[in-house]
Amino acid sequence: MATPDPALTMARAPRPEGRFIETKFRRPSVAGELVALARLDRALAAALERRVVCLSAPAGFGKTTSLLKLARALDADGCATCWVNLDPEDNETARFLQYVIEAAQRALPGIGEYRLADVCEANVDALKAILRSVCGDLAARATPLALFLDDYHLIDNPAIHAVLAWLLSVSPDCLRVLIASRYRLPSTMDDLRRQEVLADIGTAELSLTLDETACFLHAAQLPALNADQVRTLCERTEGWAAGLQLVAMALQADGRGAAFIDEFSGADCDVSAYLLEAVLSQVPPTVMRFLSLTALFDRFSLALCSEALGQHDAGATMAWIRAHNLFLIALDDGGQWFRYHHLLSDYLRGATAAGAPDQVCLANRAASAWFAREGLRDEAIRCAFQSGDVNLAADLIERCVEDVTQRRGEHDQVIRWYQRLPEETLFDRITLRLSYVRSVMWSGRLREAQSALLAIESDLALRYAVSVYDGKDAIDAAILGDLQICWYMFHVFSNRVERVRESKRTWGAQWESTGNPIDIARVKLAAACFAFIEHDYREAVALGESAQVFYERCDYYAGVAGCRRMRYVIALERGQAYEAERGLAALYEENCRELGRYSIIAANTGIQLADAAYERGQVDLARKVLASAFGMSSKYGLVTNFIAAFLTSSRVLRFDQQGEAADACLSEGLALGRERSLPRLTVALQAERVRGYLQQGRIDDALKVGRSAGIDLAQPGEAGAPARSSELVLIELRLRLATGRLQGLGLAIDDLLVQTRKQQRVRLTVRLLALKSVLLQQTGRMDDACAVLDTAVGLAGAGGLCRSIVDEGPEVRAVLEELRRRTPLAAQDGLSSLLSACNFAVASTRAFGAALGAAVISAREVEILKLVQCGLDNRRVAVQMGISEGTVKWYLSNIYQKLQVGSRTAAIARARELRLI
Repeated sequence: MATPDPALTMARAPRPEGRFIETKFRRPSVAGELVALARLDRALAAALERRVVCLSAPAGFGKTTSLLKLARALDADGCATCWVNLDPEDNETARFLQYVIEAAQRALPGIGEYRLADVCEANVDALKAILRSVCGDLAARATPLALFLDDYHLIDNPAIHAVLAWLLSVSPDCLRVLIASRYRLPSTMDDLRRQEVLADIGTAELSLTLDETACFLHAAQLPALNADQVRTLCERTEGWAAGLQLVAMALQADGRGAAFIDEFSGADCDVSAYLLEAVLSQVPPTVMRFLSLTALFDRFSLALCSEALGQHDAGATMAWIRAHNLFLIALDDGGQWFRYHHLLSDYLRGATAAGAPDQVCLANRAASAWFAREGLRDEAIRCAFQSGDVNLAADLIERCVEDVTQRRGEHDQVIRWYQRLPEETLFDRITLRLSYVRSVMWSGRLREAQSALLAIESDLALRYAVSVYDGKDAIDAAILGDLQICWYMFHVFSNRVERVRESKRTWGAQWESTGNPIDIARVKLAAACFAFIEHDYREAVALGESAQVFYERCDYYAGVAGCRRMRYVIALERGQAYEAERGLAALYEENCRELGRYSIIAANTGIQLADAAYERGQVDLARKVLASAFGMSSKYGLVTNFIAAFLTSSRVLRFDQQGEAADACLSEGLALGRERSLPRLTVALQAERVRGYLQQGRIDDALKVGRSAGIDLAQPGEAGAPARSSELVLIELRLRLATGRLQGLGLAIDDLLVQTRKQQRVRLTVRLLALKSVLLQQTGRMDDACAVLDTAVGLAGAGGLCRSIVDEGPEVRAVLEELRRRTPLAAQDGLSSLLSACNFAVASTRAFGAALGAAVISAREVEILKLVQCGLDNRRVAVQMGISEGTVKWYLSNIYQKLQVGSRTAAIARARELRLI
């Protein structure tokens, strides 16, 4: 057996604890005691009455210092606290959530259903699910927790603002969020402001008053200043704390006292630049060079300074900087990692970039190499970009792209890196470009993927002066195979059935000899999914088993799990619901154990388990699994996952009498189908929407959906046309049954039954037999209706199918009861369980009749009964309801059948008896 590729085995193992930058969780330390400023301290204390506090002001106004004061106050009250120092890389939503979750779980170990280390993919929905479970535990324990987010102005991704607003909407009152930013929080937080949940503390509150300026300067141990001098400094700095601190440092270094103050008060220049120049002019040249180099980085360590930057006296230099309080902030307890106050680092970076640009490039290039050796991937790539060496950045990205995508699922990160690289750098880096294609495909950005693939083909043709697929001898076979596989996967994601078949037929033999085993396995599993969609279950099983062999060869658990899941999904469609539910339940628990409940793999298995459980009538289990699985399975994966996710969720919601929520769920799925050009998803959900509307008595709405799907009821005889999908046929069958257009319908159902039996689609066969029994009942052939439904019940009972029969509506339930009445008591077990699933009592026919009327008369039908009770004829009822007179007649016909009556008078009497009106 081949040696497993480490990049592939990562999908099984939990992510290592060392993936976080530890210093990002540390509260900054400040030299000396925090100065007590009564007015500001009162404002901060008042702000703590709110759940969210945002300190917003330019650099140097004491935002971080104020956060530290708030943290100490909360510590004293027994509130757990956690801190995240944000940086530009945190603009990736998944990364931001990871740091928030890790910070919370470090502050309160054991909180939340899963630890972050249990989730392999950096998937936003998975991370939100974990965060929701953290919030649930906080609420259950009533444990106060304060989350501090420093430097939030570095976040400019609207998706993160939205996810923060989401967190605040789902979290309990015992969670506080305290933020420091140079900018006011965006308008997405305006609702929190209106609800008085958010306290804004801005420049006005953070600026020091005259009295506070005097206290601040006194705390700096300066020689005594008179009142006029204090007033001059307060007015010139406008109460800016960092400016006053620079004044104090300049006065101590300058030694001229009043003369410096007079000179400063009359200077017409930028205050911060003036003061920084005044302070830095007193710094020794060796220290100044050290400051200029180290300020280029968001954080630095003594090892970085000595090993990469040539600062061999870094320890002594750092000691000098600490002794002179030169805006240095320690980031860890061990004194290894540091940063400067943003005011100083921004100034020094600007000065160095203007005066010594070559130094910036050399230092960043050396730092990039050092960060790479230390395994600090993000910082290595960031420094490579800052050095201007895009080839170095591309090299680093190529080395880690498999790890980032396969193991961590950070596709957004790959996309952002890729988009920073110029075209000329990417031209020859085909492997990196194909990695980008995979990331945009997985993110659902199919147009970008197609454009990128076409560009790769064009560039290869230009480079080798041959047509890409005719140049097998010139073009590297591995690259060509990867390109073909990416095209194949694009066709799969785009649901281009003919192109999938053509690609497999044209290139399939080459892939097995030249391709990466993991890609070959993916292709085979995707082909299995398409065989399943085309209802060639034998081919789907064979391809799935072959894919599993390749996945096992790579020790790729996630792929093996996908193949096993496919086998059970096929079993369910073949009518083997017992087997499917048992197998999927075991696989789901295994997925949760191996990868975490909120991994994409577990979610996809969970969705299929929910489908099988719902089919079996185990609605509680389906509901429970959907709670954690729906969010991911409805966004990531192949069309088969999307169909199962939206159909099962909407069915459970409808079962729970949440019709509007079920309709909203279908709308979400239809929007996804349009966005990603997935016609199979669209038509499957349209068929479900028609069924739901008909059960609610919304005939006109159902007809409208049918028209949007291309169904023309004015042309009979097309329902069984072989070129149309079974979902489209189901839409037409249901609409014709509902509107009384029954001509040729029996033949159409029989044609489709021949097809489904040949394909071993037992689940659909049962559904069609149930519909046929309704047709026979409506045409007065109850004996035949019972015989057909008896066949359906036999098929369903053999494999454990339930909802495929009972979800077809109240008419099926009426035939079921008639069949039960005709069936000997000893043979009624299967019927009784089906009727039980319909929420019917089976003790007596009369009890059943009452339950039937109460259960199946829709709200719209009750409304019509009430109008009839008032003496309105059909025409006036139609006017009142805003429907056609023919539709009123159809409603009344259904009402008579459901209430087992033959006239308007009898219908009103029975409805009163059942307390419907």
